[in-house]
Amino acid sequence: MKILLPMMFIGTLMNAQVSNIVRNPDSYKNFPYEGTRIIQVDEANSPDNEDNVFIFSKIEKGAKPDKMTFQRFTKVGGDWKVVAKKQINYDGIISAWGQRKAFADYDKDKSIDALFIYALNDYNLKQQSVHLIFSKKDKLYEISTSAESGYTKDVYSNNFKTLPESIKSEILEYWNKLDKE
Repeated sequence: MKILLPMMFIGTLMNAQVSNIVRNPDSYKNFPYEGTRIIQVDEANSPDNEDNVFIFSKIEKGAKPDKMTFQRFTKVGGDWKVVAKKQINYDGIISAWGQRKAFADYDKDKSIDALFIYALNDYNLKQQSVHLIFSKKDKLYEISTSAESGYTKDVYSNNFKTLPESIKSEILEYWNKLDKE
């Protein structure tokens, strides 16, 4: 048993299809992101297949309205290219939930599937809504809910229904377990 457990652990690592790398945002100061400052950055790679950097950046502190940009960069031919982007403008404060994210390869196509959470808050920091961004290759899919509905009514992007059922169920499982208040 003492030998079997470590061997199982090593086998699991060797079969991992997603690697996530965490670096200090200052490591990306010369990266071609929009905005003036990085709020959140993640590297998630499919070993021997795909390298990705996901960046949430914002404009200068205190700017009104607030503006945050989400960008998915994928290395193509040795260069980083923006393959998906979303800009969020809000007359309040936008906050990325840095600890609420997931990386996987749900459909085993050797491309990273990633999801992130952010919230919109009024200027008194009272949360108004919660949003999920799901990034698959060059597409973004979204779910949101608001304080106005008591976080009970979900709104989906038009393209959400085009996702395969297996992927939708993974996203919805994550979303439904998320404490949105």
